[in-house]
Amino acid sequence: MDYYDRKADRIIKKFVSEGKRNFIIFPFGSYGMKVKRLLNERYGIMEKYIVDNGLANISEISNLLSICDMKNMGETGYVILLACDHGKQYNVLRSQAAEIAYGNEIVDVFSPSMLYDESEYYESGRFKDIRVVALEACVKEIYRNNVGGAAAELGVYRGDFSRFIAQLMPDRTLYLFDTFEGFDDRDDSGNDNKEIFHNSYMDGGWNFRGTSVEIALERIGFHDSVIVRKGYFPETSKGLEDEKFAFVSIDTDLFESTKNGLNFFYPRMSAGGYIFVHDFAELQGVRKAVYEFCGSVGVGYMRLPDENHSAVIVKPF
Repeated sequence: MDYYDRKADRIIKKFVSEGKRNFIIFPFGSYGMKVKRLLNERYGIMEKYIVDNGLANISEISNLLSICDMKNMGETGYVILLACDHGKQYNVLRSQAAEIAYGNEIVDVFSPSMLYDESEYYESGRFKDIRVVALEACVKEIYRNNVGGAAAELGVYRGDFSRFIAQLMPDRTLYLFDTFEGFDDRDDSGNDNKEIFHNSYMDGGWNFRGTSVEIALERIGFHDSVIVRKGYFPETSKGLEDEKFAFVSIDTDLFESTKNGLNFFYPRMSAGGYIFVHDFAELQGVRKAVYEFCGSVGVGYMRLPDENHSAVIVKPF
């Protein structure tokens, strides 16, 4: 088996070992054919449906349907094996799969899934990046509970975390809030973490100047649904007063900007939406902002066991 066959086999094997046999292959290009071959020949399982909009009206395969056909049938309880790599069409295909996701589980067969690709995302028996694993788990709940709204990240830097948000929520608008030029001069006054930054961050010093909009977008790789809000927050939030959000990441490292982010986003979160606040344990300003905000609105938070012990706030249903 080649690299892609081995990658798909690990994921399919996991589901088969759990007793699952109801699979939808989508779409039916070269990668879809790889998945079909694995299911049929290696595991003796015939896929229930193949979904491909381009082939549905011209193919004689009896179980090959379009997205519209599947929506009209309304069948649930299937594992949708998304057979696509992260090329230019991924964003479109993932969005189409989301249309039939209610009651079904979408699994990226060839993409880096934190929950299923153990060889790439486990190290010495533990996840390499628990925050990304938690993101994927929360996004699954967002889709399962039909939580509406856009996604956003406040404090993007080079887009390392934003790219996972874009990958997992390609059908949602993703707002990127950052100066993309490091900390604004207005952040220097009362900066309770300046010494930590100066000692810890070599690239650009404590100001995080080693980035740009172009660098971030290149790292993210999904531009169709990304809206850049370059500048000083909360000034860059103007015009979004009526927007609703399903997921927000706040990674600004400072008390005032973290507090501003929580004050702006939380009232606009849809019920069941999530806010991740990075560096909760490491930076005292961030921790203070979370303590004060959660106390003022009467909402709880939980700590993730990631390196920086991020805080997660959930908007109650």
